[in-house]
Amino acid sequence: MSGTDGTTGAGEDGVSVYWVAAVLLRSRRLLMIFTVVGILAGVGVTLVRHATYTTTFTFLPQQSDDLSKAAGLAGLAGQLGISLGSLGGGGGPEQSPQFYADLLKTKRLLAPIAVGSVATGADSTAREPLATFLDLEAPDSARLTDKTIRELRNEVISASVAVRTTGVVTVNVRTRSPYVSLAIARQLLSGLGEYNLVTRQSQARQERVFTESRLNDARAALRVAEDELQRFLVNNRQTDFPALTFQRERLQREVDLRQQIVTSLAQKYEENRIREVRDTPVLTLIELPDLASRADPRLRVLILLIGIAGGLTLGVLVALLRALWNREGVAAGDPARAMLRDEWARMRGVARS
Repeated sequence: MSGTDGTTGAGEDGVSVYWVAAVLLRSRRLLMIFTVVGILAGVGVTLVRHATYTTTFTFLPQQSDDLSKAAGLAGLAGQLGISLGSLGGGGGPEQSPQFYADLLKTKRLLAPIAVGSVATGADSTAREPLATFLDLEAPDSARLTDKTIRELRNEVISASVAVRTTGVVTVNVRTRSPYVSLAIARQLLSGLGEYNLVTRQSQARQERVFTESRLNDARAALRVAEDELQRFLVNNRQTDFPALTFQRERLQREVDLRQQIVTSLAQKYEENRIREVRDTPVLTLIELPDLASRADPRLRVLILLIGIAGGLTLGVLVALLRALWNREGVAAGDPARAMLRDEWARMRGVARS
């Protein structure tokens, strides 16, 4: 069956493969034009894209023995496809690796970086605000800070955790300058260390205050129990009677119990006092941030291939739609099509005038 545009091979109830091949062959000039446009678009993107430099550092949060065992069990279960929830990621200073990966993108750590300035070159005296370096603008400082934080979260900083293996946290900082990437990475590490120190000392201080209060109460209770035993022994010098023997043993057990509680709380109190002034790090640095020696891959070939594929696909769609529009089967018995063509011609005439 022949169409008005000369294409053949299309049936009345469908479109054959031969018809599609014929349409594409006859529209080869159109396909070539769209392909060239796709190539030019890909080249334009590669020219516009800035070179980026990535600074990477990795660390492993230190964990207590109990948490390490729990994390190992959770990792083994994860390899078997079983989820144990937050096992191994307990609270306190020993947090899960995912906690630290999420902490890197919180406002607490990013706000000081967002409002600061960075050195954009080897000379540390050449500094500019980070928002200016990232080409960000806002009507006021508060909005500019929020915008800079969002840019850091979405485009600059990325973190991943080896959940099923070692639990190592890998952090990548990517900007247009290797010096800025290095500066931000170092600030992130410094922020993590400060957060850990403040959090651990604050928690230890609260626990020390609570333990001290309980220790004072336990000592008072021990004093009461000792006084009762002392009065009993003074008033009952002969304790050969079974009833007196039982009473003396009961009072002695109470004194021993109170003494054990006091001893346990005293040990805990001393531990909390030590933790309150301890400043040892809880992050084991595996790879320190270093200045990027080369730019990241620009992916020029991939971008060109995407541009070619996109242009060719768009050309195929345009060619097929145009051929379907001109088929005799579409035009026959459809008065609305003539109306649409007249309206389109009228709009084009108004536009030209």
